[in-house]
Amino acid sequence: ASELRKASTVFNKFVYGRFENDIFAVCMPYKEENIDLLINALQINLKRVNKDYNTKISCGVYIIRDDSLDVPEMYDRASLAAKSCKGKFMQSVAYYDDSMIENMRHEQFIINEVNRAIDEEQFEVYLQPKINLATDRSYGAEALVRWNHPDRGMISPGEFIPVYERNGIIGRLDQYMWRQVCKLLRRWIDEGKNPNPISVNVSRVNIYNPQLVKIFKKLITEYQIPAELLNLELTESAFMEDQDLIMKTMSSLHKLGFKIMMDDFGSGYSSLNVLKDMEVDYLKIDMKFLQNKEFNGKGEKVLTSVIRMAKWLHLPSIVEGVETVEQVDFLKCIGCEYAQGYYYAKPLRIEEYEAFLIREEEMGAKCSANENTVIINELWNTRSSISKFFDLLETPIAIYEYRRGKSELLRTNIRYETDIVFDKEVDQQEHYRRSEAEKALLSETFARIVRGDFSEALEYELTEDVRYRVTVKMIGKRADTMIMMVTFYEISAYR
Repeated sequence: ASELRKASTVFNKFVYGRFENDIFAVCMPYKEENIDLLINALQINLKRVNKDYNTKISCGVYIIRDDSLDVPEMYDRASLAAKSCKGKFMQSVAYYDDSMIENMRHEQFIINEVNRAIDEEQFEVYLQPKINLATDRSYGAEALVRWNHPDRGMISPGEFIPVYERNGIIGRLDQYMWRQVCKLLRRWIDEGKNPNPISVNVSRVNIYNPQLVKIFKKLITEYQIPAELLNLELTESAFMEDQDLIMKTMSSLHKLGFKIMMDDFGSGYSSLNVLKDMEVDYLKIDMKFLQNKEFNGKGEKVLTSVIRMAKWLHLPSIVEGVETVEQVDFLKCIGCEYAQGYYYAKPLRIEEYEAFLIREEEMGAKCSANENTVIINELWNTRSSISKFFDLLETPIAIYEYRRGKSELLRTNIRYETDIVFDKEVDQQEHYRRSEAEKALLSETFARIVRGDFSEALEYELTEDVRYRVTVKMIGKRADTMIMMVTFYEISAYR
């Protein structure tokens, strides 16, 4: 206020005052250079008040071209412009234009219509299939919301979802969608179908709702559906705040039988920390790691590492945003379990999704996957019966990927972890030595098998007292990638 009082002595015509809180208004003859002069002077002088803080001004300018307009409306327009540069460090001044008030009116319309839209079920459930990459068949879908307004037609989620998130209304929309999906699952069960799981989104607002567990328990009880048919998708950012509360909520949901997916994994700065602490059942990863659709850069390495890390944690991975056959082939090569995206299907109306399942069933007989491919794909699926059997085998087994002369350890069973590399009694240096020695031993064998040469069993000296007979078999091939199974038979007693 005192700085504006000083400025008023510089200009011939200058009316100023405080409206509320930290909001001040000025009315003065328009010259762009005068506005810049005023803002710069205020910014410099405010910095002198307290050097420890950087006080930023957000200034909105409405140029009065119609002096019949009510003064409060003039102020509202200047205020709209000021809000547009809030949070933008490099921008202090914004000029009003008519699109701002149109946007405000449209946003207000979206807010005002929500009750009617929910009551009249204008929000529709669309389903986007999730594809099991082992079988190239769908295994459930994600429920997505679309708004079919009676007067304005289809309104994009990009228009109303952000508005509802900013205003806290998203919680009501979430619960509406959960109920609609439960109704759908109940209908399918009543029709004698055996539906696959449908996942629904749980927004940040509902994550912190103390009644969340009761709401889901009431829904599955009311519609008499198994909890495992309703999967819950939580965005990674939702885990960042009150982690103790989140963990308690997730534990209660798990006890009821719900499966929880961490959506948008990798978008946050502390993804790995969250993954360490939170008991999730699936990871959902966006294809943005490969936005340029190239498979020789950092994005490929990051995505590969994330999916392999998920395997070590026994977490199935779902990659969304898949659009090309090259992306599908790449995901199969690195052992991704599920994919979702326009390559397979766009979000479908319920009747379109049902037709999609019928077509898929009709084409099922045409599947040409051989027995080995099915086994490999099941090994990638950490929840499959074959994968569980693999972990229980008493013989150490490792699955390697061999590509362009380089080998990478993909999966091992529990016996391998305890006996071969990760023996708890040895230090990190010994772990590394064993890992490198094993790769060196197998490298030439892998190359011979790829060339088509005969490969006899190898002898591997783990330590002076422990020896293994090692057999290698190629159990699958995808593009230029070979999948090798390495089996270790201890022969120490016979030596």
